[in-house]
Amino acid sequence: MTNEIKTLLNDEILHFLYSNNAFQGLTEENQQQFLIRFQTNETFKEMVEISIALEEVITEVEATMPKIQDKDYVFQREQKQLLKTRTVVSENVYYVPFDEMGKFYSPIIIAVQQSESMEEFEAFCKGIILPLFNLSAQQKRDIILLPFSENVRTPICFKNGLLEVDLLEVFMNENYGGEAKIVPILTQALEMFQQDTICNQRDLMIITDNQFTDFNEMQTADFSESFAELDVDVSVIAMSEVDFEVQPIPFAEKVFFANE
Repeated sequence: MTNEIKTLLNDEILHFLYSNNAFQGLTEENQQQFLIRFQTNETFKEMVEISIALEEVITEVEATMPKIQDKDYVFQREQKQLLKTRTVVSENVYYVPFDEMGKFYSPIIIAVQQSESMEEFEAFCKGIILPLFNLSAQQKRDIILLPFSENVRTPICFKNGLLEVDLLEVFMNENYGGEAKIVPILTQALEMFQQDTICNQRDLMIITDNQFTDFNEMQTADFSESFAELDVDVSVIAMSEVDFEVQPIPFAEKVFFANE
């Protein structure tokens, strides 16, 4: 089966997958299912090819995300206390239940605009998302994709940042259409972060062309304060610097431009 798959997915794509933590973290059976499902999928192949081509941009984006190996990383007080209370001592040997600690990082929410005006950027948007799973899987961090146009569509949650076959296929098959409203997606993201109990490194990434029909409403709403209160870092991948300047997202701490 492996030899057959290799004839359909070239070595470059296979290397990309097998070097990605989100793919490595799948069971061998799920990896095989993944390869079989997407071996003839041209959209998937294009996504990977764009991911490879955008490696430099993606490295920049990943640099804004937390690294679990950072020397200055400190456990939250509650996590340290829980480790202490759950530690068992037997004959001078300390058994620390690190595997029971669960997640250290809050989910990263990626809001992907899928209005009619974004259809020409579809391959780019899907291509730049794929590698972000790599670091998230390493951190066992959930990725929540929030497609939106005039309304927010059904959230797609990848547990521990793993590339679940069915969920990825759902995202790949999302339809583009309609206009774009930014207020509903910001409101839903805030609601989701309010339910987050981990409270460590909350990130919202917005992929957009900054052509919103409710831009004035966003300006009058106090989103800056709301995101600051929840300690959410907001970043934007904008399709055009010109359009971003016309309808900016003022509370974004980092902005990357697709046309650079």
